[in-house]
Amino acid sequence: MSMPPVFVINLDKSTDRMVKISKRLSELGIAFERISAVYGADLSQEEIDKYYCPELNKKNYRRPLGLGEIGCYLSHIKVWEIIVERKIPCALILEDDIQFDNDFKPVVHHLSRYSKGFDVVKLYVKKLKPKIIASTPITEKQHLCALKKIPISTRAQLVSLCGSKKLIKNFSKFGRPIDVDMQYWWKADLKILSTVPSIASPTGGSASEIDKQGARRGSTYWLNSAKNIVRKIKYEFLLRTKHQDKSLPHVEKLVI
Repeated sequence: MSMPPVFVINLDKSTDRMVKISKRLSELGIAFERISAVYGADLSQEEIDKYYCPELNKKNYRRPLGLGEIGCYLSHIKVWEIIVERKIPCALILEDDIQFDNDFKPVVHHLSRYSKGFDVVKLYVKKLKPKIIASTPITEKQHLCALKKIPISTRAQLVSLCGSKKLIKNFSKFGRPIDVDMQYWWKADLKILSTVPSIASPTGGSASEIDKQGARRGSTYWLNSAKNIVRKIKYEFLLRTKHQDKSLPHVEKLVI
């Protein structure tokens, strides 16, 4: 079974996580390329200023981003750039704190054949009952879905070549966490689909590497709480007014 290229984002210091995810992928017979994650705490101010925009942050988010969140975003940008540079039609991007459903490999392989029909497919959806606006079966258990609200988390995603180009073009300068930016899919005309139920899930039981770098700082903006309420109302309004493309790839149902 030919898999799309697989990239695992892993901090150099997180050797235990690398050992664990290597074992999980090996058990599934999945080869991968390790991507050295960007450690936000080691970034110079010049490097931060190249990508992170405090003005965008203050305008669009409830608090300043922490160094871990900035590093996480830059790590994904690094993989998008590799996809574009190598002209990879579709790639699987994994963070190192993820575990897999038994059907993970055949489903990923199957979906990668339809990469012209999506920009991103999220393989982990935190909500057990997300609001589905369009759905097509992948297997007896899983469906490929367009969701009303794009799920948070970037732990396990299929990203197409077209999607990588859009993400680089529109989000190389950012002020929100990467998964929040992707919830504003209309900013980059992104077609983001999800597998429901999930075929991957967080491992749990270990401290967040983002938090270890001092991320998710408390709010510092005057009247920030009131502004955040306004942002949420505006976002919900935009979700109702933006017309998401409900068309789905014509995926042949997979028998496992």
